[in-house]
Amino acid sequence: MKIRTHIIIIICTTLMTVGCSQNHKVTKQTPELAKAEEVMFDHPDSALHILESMPIPSARKDKENHALWCLLTSQAKVKLIMKIPSDSLVKIAYDYYKSTDNARRKAMSALYMGDINYELGNIEEAMQYYLEGKTEVEKTEDYKTGYLIMSSLGKLYLYRRLNAYALEACTIAYDYAVKDSNKRYQMGALQYLARCYCILNELPKAIETYQKCSDIAVELGLNNKAYYYDIQTETALVYKNSSQFLQSLEILKSFPVKFQSSSLIGKNYFYLKQYDSAYFYLNKALLTDNIYTKASVYEFLYKFGNQPKYRKYLTSYCDSLLFYNDSIITLNKSKEIIAYKEKYENEKLTNDKQRLKLEKAYILNWLMITVVIVLLLTVSFVFFYLHKKMAIHRKEEEIAQLAILLHQKELEADKNESYIEELQQQFDENSRKEEFYIEQLEALESLKEENKKLSLEIMILQKKIAFYSVEEYKHSNIKFLSDRLYKLEKRENELCTLLLEQIPLLNKLHSNPTYLKDKELKDIIKITDDIFQDFTHRLLSDVPVLNENELILCCLIKLRFSIPEISLFLNIASTSVSRRKLRVKNKIFSTIPDMKAEKSFDIWLWEY
Repeated sequence: MKIRTHIIIIICTTLMTVGCSQNHKVTKQTPELAKAEEVMFDHPDSALHILESMPIPSARKDKENHALWCLLTSQAKVKLIMKIPSDSLVKIAYDYYKSTDNARRKAMSALYMGDINYELGNIEEAMQYYLEGKTEVEKTEDYKTGYLIMSSLGKLYLYRRLNAYALEACTIAYDYAVKDSNKRYQMGALQYLARCYCILNELPKAIETYQKCSDIAVELGLNNKAYYYDIQTETALVYKNSSQFLQSLEILKSFPVKFQSSSLIGKNYFYLKQYDSAYFYLNKALLTDNIYTKASVYEFLYKFGNQPKYRKYLTSYCDSLLFYNDSIITLNKSKEIIAYKEKYENEKLTNDKQRLKLEKAYILNWLMITVVIVLLLTVSFVFFYLHKKMAIHRKEEEIAQLAILLHQKELEADKNESYIEELQQQFDENSRKEEFYIEQLEALESLKEENKKLSLEIMILQKKIAFYSVEEYKHSNIKFLSDRLYKLEKRENELCTLLLEQIPLLNKLHSNPTYLKDKELKDIIKITDDIFQDFTHRLLSDVPVLNENELILCCLIKLRFSIPEISLFLNIASTSVSRRKLRVKNKIFSTIPDMKAEKSFDIWLWEY
């Protein structure tokens, strides 16, 4: 009793210590955080100013407000498209909310973890965070966060040519935008939906979606004029890519001059073989600082070399094209160098975080030692209790094992009796043929000898069970379940036999054996798989070396067809059937080492 009392005191003390260390007093949201969250959507710059001006909540005494401050600060910086060197700040919020029931905060922290990791080039991590956010936001009615998560996920899929996933994500993003009644979000979702349709080569749907997007831009007013013309330019590009150059030109020429894409107009004229107009607009498109645009334009101008009028410029265009292509290669290399530097900084931050975790683990060692001691005491107590309980129930376990073994032996004996009946029937039919007579006689003698052994084993098992309390065994669940299992397995075998008798094709083949065509052989395989639980798939899995003809032979044997019948089905001599059976048997015996060699091949297949 004293030992048990001491154990209870230790457990209670440990639980109280852990509870006190983890359950801090929850404080209300501070006014500054409430105000920052209120203005975040329309004025993220003001929200960031409030957050940076206020005292940062304590990470130790006020974990909830500290986590919220980290989340809102990261949100404001992402909205203002500021460069964020690592995800360490928002991860504080992510780790805190992950263990809470606040689905909205969990979704928001996962969203900004995804956004920051995406910008840092950690694409796989970003996708995982977006998917976590998707799961959480579905539990809420925060349609804005739902749109932002699905929109970001859709863009990620789209830029990596995961077209079907991108279409699904963008569609869900549009649904969230509609539920939120946010026209600006609807416009953005429609634009990316249209791009998905373009990549999937569903150009009519793309044009229709771009038109919806343009209508919303017009509805939103003058501030969205530039965006409207961008959408119309993408629509013109769809027409151009679908070889509808006149429609593309008609859209582009309707714009004010400052919104016209000279490059796209020039390319349309080029495809229409209006080379003078194409030359004019392509040269006009060169008045840009974008080297990608210049490289694209010079690629088209280089094609003018096929026209006698412009052939004199061919060398100049070729040199310019090579120059800008080299510039693009150099620029891409510079981006790679910057990416490597950022990766180095991220790894450095990761190492710092790991060092802090190790220090934290060192501080918590004393608590872990206490927990381990309590667990050891608990395990010892449970061990002694189970040991005693096992001694009490050992008798029932021994009875259960004997009952199961008895059931198996009885079932095997019944099966052998049914096989003896079938083989005796085939033996009577084929008694005039010496080659069949020998094979079936050996199988019959083997089965009868095996049944004698089984009868002896059953008697021994029954005597062992009688050693225990017979009345207790008869009224136990073990006896009930064993008998029921025995009846179920016996009924299953009887139902399989009855089912075989009800199949018209098998009845027809038994009454009038004829040569089987390919379609009928496939039907035989299908019937065998349906009745005997994917017989051919299981057999091929265990014996992959079997060919199609050997598999069909196994199916015919499994369906209880005799050798004369099989010889008619396959249009071969009966002796050839026996030789084939021997080859298949040897293959199976060599592939399955533990197969009982003393059993007849037919019986082995019937039991498989």
